[in-house]
Amino acid sequence: MPKLPSRAASTAIIVALATFTPCPAVNSQELPAVTNPEKLDPVLPAGRSLYLEVFINDASTKLIGNFTEMPDGGLAATPQELKEVGLKSPEGAADAGGLVRLDQLADVSFQIDEAAQRLYVTAANDSREARIVDLGLRLQDRPAPQSGYGAVLNYSLFASSNTLFDGDNELFQGISGGFDTRVFSPYGTLGQSFIAGYSDGRFGGFTRLNTTWSYSDPDRLMTYRAGDFVSGGLSWTRPVYLGGIQAQRNFSLRSDLVTLPLPSFGGTAAVPSTLEVYTQNVRTYSGDIQPGPFQVTNLPVFTGAGQAQVVLRDSLGRETTATLPFYASNMLLRQGLLDFSVEAGMARRNFGIASDDYDGRIMGVATARYGQSDQLTLEAHAEGGADLINGGIGAAFPLGPYGAASAAVAGSHHDGRTGSLVDASVEFGYDGWAVNAHMQRAFGGYEDIASVTAQPVLDPDDFARFSAGVPRAIDQVTLSVPMPIDFSSLNLSYTHLKSAEGETSQIVGLSYSQSIFKRSTLYATAFADLDDDSSYGVFAGLSIPFNDDITASTGVEQGPDGFNVVADLAKSEQAEVGSIGWRLRTSEGETPNRSASVSYRALFARLAAAAQQFDKDFRVTGQMDGAIAVAGGGVFATNRIDDAFAVVDVGTPDVEVLHQNRPVGKTDSKGRILVTGLNSYELNTVSIDPKNLPVDADVPTTKETVVPADRNGVVLKFGVSEAAQAALVTLVDASGTPLEAGLPGRLDGGAEDFVVGYDGQAYIKGLARQNSVLVDRGDGSSCRANFPFEAVRGRQVTIKDVVCQ
Repeated sequence: MPKLPSRAASTAIIVALATFTPCPAVNSQELPAVTNPEKLDPVLPAGRSLYLEVFINDASTKLIGNFTEMPDGGLAATPQELKEVGLKSPEGAADAGGLVRLDQLADVSFQIDEAAQRLYVTAANDSREARIVDLGLRLQDRPAPQSGYGAVLNYSLFASSNTLFDGDNELFQGISGGFDTRVFSPYGTLGQSFIAGYSDGRFGGFTRLNTTWSYSDPDRLMTYRAGDFVSGGLSWTRPVYLGGIQAQRNFSLRSDLVTLPLPSFGGTAAVPSTLEVYTQNVRTYSGDIQPGPFQVTNLPVFTGAGQAQVVLRDSLGRETTATLPFYASNMLLRQGLLDFSVEAGMARRNFGIASDDYDGRIMGVATARYGQSDQLTLEAHAEGGADLINGGIGAAFPLGPYGAASAAVAGSHHDGRTGSLVDASVEFGYDGWAVNAHMQRAFGGYEDIASVTAQPVLDPDDFARFSAGVPRAIDQVTLSVPMPIDFSSLNLSYTHLKSAEGETSQIVGLSYSQSIFKRSTLYATAFADLDDDSSYGVFAGLSIPFNDDITASTGVEQGPDGFNVVADLAKSEQAEVGSIGWRLRTSEGETPNRSASVSYRALFARLAAAAQQFDKDFRVTGQMDGAIAVAGGGVFATNRIDDAFAVVDVGTPDVEVLHQNRPVGKTDSKGRILVTGLNSYELNTVSIDPKNLPVDADVPTTKETVVPADRNGVVLKFGVSEAAQAALVTLVDASGTPLEAGLPGRLDGGAEDFVVGYDGQAYIKGLARQNSVLVDRGDGSSCRANFPFEAVRGRQVTIKDVVCQ
């Protein structure tokens, strides 16, 4: 027997460092069990293949390796085979046959036990491959995205009165509406949105917002658009609204794809141990680790600074713990990932005001990010057309385990003028401190599509009130400071902006919050514009949550309009049908501002009403938000559908349906219900609660998992049928003994086979008035049984002692 190391030895040595190097996905818990092959002959001829259980440093790897015996008695294997059993193979060490000799490996010796078919290897840690523990999300057997045919019209209607108690004005001021309609199919989704209004006794007409056709290809992670869209961009560019065509990488089409470089930790276990990984004090992994080096990859972390703990525990309970900082940033892309967007079209102006105001010049935009490595992400951007050329490059990189940074430069040429731009950003986090800083400077005549195509907004004196010119300077700094008091936070911010016309503003802000008794929060905020003495504000208050989603808050505020005391009492409206929300608010000061509102979520829409008094002005408003969907052969009135949805056809009425284990309603008289809130290109689970089904109902399944395509409506059929032509039949042999469990059977003329259960009982579907079944016996023979059937509504039909002979 192999000699095990002494338990007195150190249980583990953790040499762990937060890195961002991806490793092959090999999970030690998924390794095959050891199975001993037949014993080989005592004398092994040269060139024979040997299948040997591999022990490294007297500990079994629970793997069987395929080795080749060399003519001189040595052993060799392919580099991949050595890697899988835990040994490093030097680059270029393979011979012409693709084999690497074990005696060529550094700090490695071995001995063969031919009788036991085992290979004992002694190796230093540097000569061993680290066992990979991959904590990344892996979605196996992911369903293909489903696309249906149908249409959705979302609407939001808002009506308001004029000032009440004023006899000179009509009571009704007007009504406005926002509408968003889309038609979807397997060939893409065509969307159209617009606004319209009626006021002062006349209809204001329609204003088109956008018209866009889009199609997504999950296999290639691509989305294509034609019509109105926002161009791609980077942190140092300014995306614009274009009318044209676009091709864009879309990582959101794969919910299991992690685009950030995630931390990786490594170490060495001296004896068989249990490995536990904690991220932000939450255990994210627990499993067994064999002796030797290991590496933990793809920790599930959020962006920003954090800490991970790696704990090794041996069979005696002794622990070795290492606490390791990490920093994850969306500035970075994982090695080998390419993110890009390419578009061409005309810049759109006065969006929401004019339906078809486009700059007549064709512009093109191309943006790309590439993960050169987990330590370097490269960026590039180019745009232009007509007389504009603009382009730049950038890079983002981690600052060890404590932050990330990016830098970029760009240049432009337009109308005979050239200019340049520099941009830099830094994120940093350590021991509760967090700093985010951003700096941008534009020099000379730097221009982009936004500044070239936009029309300035002028006041009556022809002075530009707003310009889309590139700001000359932007400085932003935010600082989060850890406080000595638990459950408190202090945040400071500074923003400096110098517009293209030379106007400057410097805004400083301060916020503080402190959790106190019963989840209550004490908070205070303040801001001031250092370049404008009349622009400042201070607010402090207390928020107290109660049961039933009710929250009360009170506070004081000071600003240019004077001193006010504010009180607010509100109940949150939930997503479930029948939920009611309300709010009472008052602001008492020089100008009183009081309001009351209530909302109700019905099956067909969300309804809201409000009344407000501002000084001596008193008005009432009403709002209705909902949708009309056409899909699955039906027309449904429901709440807004901003993403995907499902028409669930259960087959029987009054059955409760759940989405992600949350009740959403009961089926109508036709056995159908429309379920909103599904997420496109993600796994969505829809289930039914069978407790209200009749006992004789046939329930093929109670849960379905679906991945809908882009804002699509899918149809889910559960196929429940009442008074199913089925019965519980007890089958016995000629002596009256029940047939043994597990025997397969089939109904003559039936579509489904059945299996005999315990006590000879079999649930057989598709029955007629007279039936004949054939059952295969365990000895290779078969028997046949005949019996009548008559359905009884509301009862499970049982037929006993049917002789099978």
